[in-house]
Amino acid sequence: MIMNKSGVGVCLLLAALLPMAHAISVSYGSSGYSGSVSLSEAYQLDDSAALAESTALSSGGVSQSTSISGTGLNLVSKSVSGSTYGIEAAAQSYGALDMSAALSASGTSGGMSQSVSGAGNIAASSAGTSGADAVCNIAQVENGLISTTQSISSGGSVSGSQSTTLEGEVGVVGSISTSGDSGMVVTGDIIGEGRMDADLRSSDASITGQVSVDGTVWMNSQDMSIVGSNDFGIAVEGLRVAGDGIGTFGVNAAHVSGDAAKKSNVKTNAVVYYQNSPISYTTTGWRWNRANPLVLYLRADKNLASEGLNSNSVRTAITNAADTWDAVTTRNLFYDGGVIVDPRKNADNPYDGYSVHAWKYLSLAPSALAYSRTRYGYPKVNGYYTVLESDVSYNTRYSWTTDLSRAQMYNGRIFDVQTVALHELGHTLGLGDLYTLPSTDPRRGDYSQIMNSYNDPQRTLGNGDIAGIRKLYGS
Repeated sequence: MIMNKSGVGVCLLLAALLPMAHAISVSYGSSGYSGSVSLSEAYQLDDSAALAESTALSSGGVSQSTSISGTGLNLVSKSVSGSTYGIEAAAQSYGALDMSAALSASGTSGGMSQSVSGAGNIAASSAGTSGADAVCNIAQVENGLISTTQSISSGGSVSGSQSTTLEGEVGVVGSISTSGDSGMVVTGDIIGEGRMDADLRSSDASITGQVSVDGTVWMNSQDMSIVGSNDFGIAVEGLRVAGDGIGTFGVNAAHVSGDAAKKSNVKTNAVVYYQNSPISYTTTGWRWNRANPLVLYLRADKNLASEGLNSNSVRTAITNAADTWDAVTTRNLFYDGGVIVDPRKNADNPYDGYSVHAWKYLSLAPSALAYSRTRYGYPKVNGYYTVLESDVSYNTRYSWTTDLSRAQMYNGRIFDVQTVALHELGHTLGLGDLYTLPSTDPRRGDYSQIMNSYNDPQRTLGNGDIAGIRKLYGS
């Protein structure tokens, strides 16, 4: 429908009027003194879905409200654009879905919001551009529940927000904000039954808000402010107890290039997973760039003793883990004198430049087994940020051992210090988790690598672990 400068049009679309509708595609356009605006939308709906939509066109403007409910497979996408901006939103579900969306746009500015809730496999995204600025929001759950509200406002500038709560076996949230060649990204993910909450606001290549997993805030506005104002990065990667198995979580805030943030390529193909493949690794963008080897500290205190652990045995376990990485590269990555035992050093907070391993009772994060918090920034060397410190915290809520036979005997319910340290030190050195890769990535199923999730004690590196560390530091 094309409107003249003074024309007004109204369109009402009801799914009840469409017999067994499976696919709907609609486009609108309006022009006036303030310019022209175009709107397009597409729906692929299950037979059970009900769609109600109202669209009004005015002189150079458009407004619309939409509601959808149903089960089965449903896909929705919308895009609206004017002379200098563009906004789009999409949702996909396999399961129960309730969705509402509203937009109002003219030739020079526009706004769109969507609220998506449901059960099953649900994904929602929204994005906006204005000149050289862009923002994007994503939220996704597999085999779970989700409630997310996302909004985009675009015109002379662009801003976005999302408020998301999800519970399920797999969950992902993320926001990106770019301006020209610089940008910022905040992401969170969980694997294994759990809950994640995100409240994020994006504009002008910066993001504020917080992300929590299982009720614990792992990234807050202060962290994000440090990242945004200092070209800094913070990554929290951890293991968590999820039901009868081990799950994972990650929360990250980092600078990105504007071009990289705007590009995405998702493919859905049948996957044959690799097994102990030398290409089964992924890097994080940071590494230990300093000439001196990295010194690791162990906080020996009453928390360690309460686990029944001997500080010398733990020191040996972590030293052995560090030496395992050292043995496969030409770089002397870790201090040859081994881990230094020091009861005065603190892990995680405050930021003090020391890389410390410590046992804590994580009362606010009862499901967390262990996690690393890596802070990184300039200088960049050959494209990699420099690790400034990387602390590892182990939860005293769970049982730990340095005796491999005990860890194997109890089928993982008593956790092996050396195995977990070996994984977490991979993050310290700049390797990422394989289990957070897209489900279509064959590296994700390669459990021979220590950088995959904890399924059994493992004190050796896989071929991918070795290839990854050699890519970073030489062979």
